[in-house]
Amino acid sequence: MLQVLIVGGGDGGVAREVAKHPDVESIVQVEIDSHVLEVSKKFLPFMGAGLTNPKLTLHVGDGFRFMAKHRQEFDVIITDSSDPIGMYVISVVLLCMYAVKVYP
Repeated sequence: MLQVLIVGGGDGGVAREVAKHPDVESIVQVEIDSHVLEVSKKFLPFMGAGLTNPKLTLHVGDGFRFMAKHRQEFDVIITDSSDPIGMYVISVVLLCMYAVKVYP
């Protein structure tokens, strides 16, 4: 069974689609802006429905800080945020490598 982390994706669409996969046991989503979550639920109910899935645990905060605190906890990490640029790309990749499970 898979543990999935979604960084960003406040509209709920990624969570909605990930939850459909039968091998996904749990989804953790970290969205930095609580207003995005509220607006999605209100104005994009088809997308926002993913935010109420029972497999989902939702955190409001910085996704990169979250990854730094959760070493090797996730089988899959999906980033649904603005495109990283410059040195920021290296930080994103390193944090994902830190938080994803390592299999022998």
